[in-house]
Amino acid sequence: MLKRLCAAAILLTPHLMSAEAVLTPGSYSILERVLVGSKGAQPEQKVKIITQELLGTPYNDNTLNMNYLSIERLTINLKAMDCMTFIEYAEAFKHAENYEQFLFYLANTRYINQDVSFSQRRHFFTDWAQEPESIAEDITTRISPHTIRVQKELNRGSNGELFLSGVDVKDRIINYIPSGYVDKDVIELLKTGDYIGIYSNNKGLDVTHVGIVIRENNKVIFRNASSLRNNFEVSDIELERYLQSKVGIIVLRSKINN
Repeated sequence: MLKRLCAAAILLTPHLMSAEAVLTPGSYSILERVLVGSKGAQPEQKVKIITQELLGTPYNDNTLNMNYLSIERLTINLKAMDCMTFIEYAEAFKHAENYEQFLFYLANTRYINQDVSFSQRRHFFTDWAQEPESIAEDITTRISPHTIRVQKELNRGSNGELFLSGVDVKDRIINYIPSGYVDKDVIELLKTGDYIGIYSNNKGLDVTHVGIVIRENNKVIFRNASSLRNNFEVSDIELERYLQSKVGIIVLRSKINN
């Protein structure tokens, strides 16, 4: 019933009515393939199917509008993606059974209150967990007693400059688990579909990279759209191995979960 209501709501939501959805060439066929392939699957299996379909997708960090003076579109590019658009698409696919629902959930994931505008886009990973419009829960402090608490001004760099013009500076408390404390007890509490953000020490940023937890054959995989030269695509790496050279992690769990 909820999904039928959501499908109908896309026709009634003012922000979505005024926003134009733009599908890049080849994206619709991928969208349909993912929807058909994941239909009827149980939640965790659905996440695996969706993200498996996107493995090998080339990395591109320039698929969305980055000029606040330009008209914002609800862009769907399933032929190329960066780490953030990868998790946005995965989150939207998790809850969608058809094209209209996918648009609804993508707008709901990418934008606050589905307001398709540059200023209302969730540019930062931890934006997903901000009340009252949160779409995910920050479970970092629940899964480890060793979290570190940091006060940040997101979007304000070390010289005071804004990373993103047209986006407000966000005063935010960030909790992260240092990589040295991401032990077997912590990893045991991670579920397929959880979102991992790699904590950034840089001023103005919360994370440097994001990806999705996949539990497979007694392994915990970090599935991500990698910008590394030897990958440069959506790919897998064991989480423990990936974290060896990282500062720490932030863990979010979808509110309409798995």
